[in-house]
Amino acid sequence: MGSDPPGLSKPLRTSQACDRCRRQKLKCDSSRPCVLCTHAGHKCETSHRTARRTRRRKTERAQPRHLGVHKAIAPAKSPSASIIPAGTNSVEISDAVETSHPYSERSPKEPQSGANASAIDFARRVFNEEEAGRTLTGASIPGDTGAPTIDNSLWHLTEVELPPEAVMLALIDVYFERMQWFVVLFHEPSFRQTARRIISGNAWRRQDLSPTMAVLAVAMIGLQSVLPDQKWPGHEILRAHSINGTELMHGFVNEIRRNLLDISVDCRIEAVQVCFLVSSYYVYHNSPSIAWTVSGMAVRSAYALDLYTKSSQYENPVVDEIRSRCWNHAIVADTFTSIIYGRPSSIDTGLVALHSIRDMDDLILDPLLLKNEWISASGNPKTTAGFFTMKYELYNIIRHILSRLRRLQLRSERIEEDLQAIAEASRHSQEQLALWRRRVPQLFDFEFWSRENRLQLFQQQIETFPERAKKQAETIILQAACLQLTYDGALIQARRPLLEQKITNACSRSVVDAIHESLGVATAAALRISRIPVLRFKHHFAESFVSLQQFTAGVILCIPPTSQPFTSAAHEAKAGIMRIIHASTAFGSHNRIAKQTAQLLTELLKVTVEREMSGALRGETSTVSSIDSSASQLHEQHGPRLSSTQAPSGEVPPPTALPLDFRQSHPSQAQQNDQGRTDDTMGQARAELSGYPSASIFEQLDDTFGAFGECMFSDYNSIIQVLAFPD
Repeated sequence: MGSDPPGLSKPLRTSQACDRCRRQKLKCDSSRPCVLCTHAGHKCETSHRTARRTRRRKTERAQPRHLGVHKAIAPAKSPSASIIPAGTNSVEISDAVETSHPYSERSPKEPQSGANASAIDFARRVFNEEEAGRTLTGASIPGDTGAPTIDNSLWHLTEVELPPEAVMLALIDVYFERMQWFVVLFHEPSFRQTARRIISGNAWRRQDLSPTMAVLAVAMIGLQSVLPDQKWPGHEILRAHSINGTELMHGFVNEIRRNLLDISVDCRIEAVQVCFLVSSYYVYHNSPSIAWTVSGMAVRSAYALDLYTKSSQYENPVVDEIRSRCWNHAIVADTFTSIIYGRPSSIDTGLVALHSIRDMDDLILDPLLLKNEWISASGNPKTTAGFFTMKYELYNIIRHILSRLRRLQLRSERIEEDLQAIAEASRHSQEQLALWRRRVPQLFDFEFWSRENRLQLFQQQIETFPERAKKQAETIILQAACLQLTYDGALIQARRPLLEQKITNACSRSVVDAIHESLGVATAAALRISRIPVLRFKHHFAESFVSLQQFTAGVILCIPPTSQPFTSAAHEAKAGIMRIIHASTAFGSHNRIAKQTAQLLTELLKVTVEREMSGALRGETSTVSSIDSSASQLHEQHGPRLSSTQAPSGEVPPPTALPLDFRQSHPSQAQQNDQGRTDDTMGQARAELSGYPSASIFEQLDDTFGAFGECMFSDYNSIIQVLAFPD
């Protein structure tokens, strides 16, 4: 423990560590190559960058001494103070201010407890690499975070020939116009800088494999969006270079598949980005089973890179923001795949959380748009970061809703307590979604843009704007519509478990009321989805996502005509189905999901109309007439009140507009119908009287939909399988 023996001195630690020692957090020395790299047999390289310790000291000097270790909460700055000007170098934006509102769940810092350390990390601490002058790195033992030894020889593409620079730049432009607004994984300026370096050659070093695959994946998604768009001017560029777009698409896919495992070995941020883009392509356009696997690879890579932590290692705000964007999308994508496949999620948000995002330079709104009265009145936003913040929060809510509902659905046979628990969970889920809905900024509130003809007026106002400003305006409307679609889809998901239950004679009145309420909420959400002008999404990558939401809405709208035949609610539902079929047909020539949606809903509508007619002819017309007349009378009495409550929230009342106290408002009729009935049949009598679906109605639905029943009420796995493999 005393002084070192004569002649033996510890190597001095240098202020500029080599790349390997910095990555492994080892004590480097001033000699080159350093002792640790020499003993390990690794090449010792040192990148020229400002030492992190030096920058941290400068930052600490600039802060008041009384702040101590913890940062004080600074006063809110103006939004413009946090905007990073376009074209700013990444080194110059280290002082960017994070202005997004924090989430309720804080992102964890770098893990320090033994439970969060791998076995190899534990061994490294016990072994004390720094003192021994040896290293345990090399990524040979599971859990080792060290970079594996990789041959850095030259390599080139084998499955596709890299198109000319003009073609690649055109496809990259398409990606950022038609995908980035929907899924943000990159920082556009820094990605374009990397892309120009990659596409300027035909052979690269092994260390460039991951960035090269990221460029190909971006070009692949861009090409997928514009292949059916004959108005895209880039088709002329393809023809000028004698390039077949379909063959080029297959070449991109095959090349990325060939190198997918290798970029996973590299475990760089591009591994997360490429896997998510490949998964997005496969889930909509090729193979859902591959999409599920590759999406899981992306999540695993995100975990391996510790994207779930807000690490102090990454002081460059661009690098930190890219990590945050990728992690947030990991939660979104994992939740989405959990919905459509009906499987448990892979990310436990009880331990990890979303990251807040910055107002970065690639999200800045055009100054001309900021002068618009409706945009300036919506909180004076400077960027579109608010859309991604609200989208991430919505998916986080959906994630918790699914988790709670799945825990409640473990028994094969439902009992009264189970149904009550499901009903309570559904109501609580709707309350969570309603709270989120009230916080949506006006800029991204599609109900706001839909009222008072604002959407048409807004388009007239920007008619003379430059093309960039008009594209941004269209993006805002698309983002607002996307939030509305996702919100309504979440409402249907929250209410769907009760719609799967049959009303039997043993059901209590509260359960019957809850099922009727769920049907009303789900139908209202489905009608809103049917009214959204989804053709705006045409030739954007999000159009397949829109088709999935429309399919769900169309299936829900098939219920009212059968449960409430020939009522105004039934007619409105059938009109909504027709709107969805027409929109899907418009997409169907180039979108396989839209095509299958139109075909399936057409068949469902035919059978629904037949059941509606047969149900009325079997003697239910008297009940239907009384329900319809009661609904009309209530509409005349309460129409103005319902309309006034609908305006601020955008909610549509339940199909029959029947209040919950319907029987109290007609006591004599309720007493007359309930008199002489047993307790077992009282629930069904109340259901028939007030327009609730009865047990016989749901039995008819089972017969009606037959093979479609699984598509209708099961999780989305069967839906995806049907849509992904057309005839």
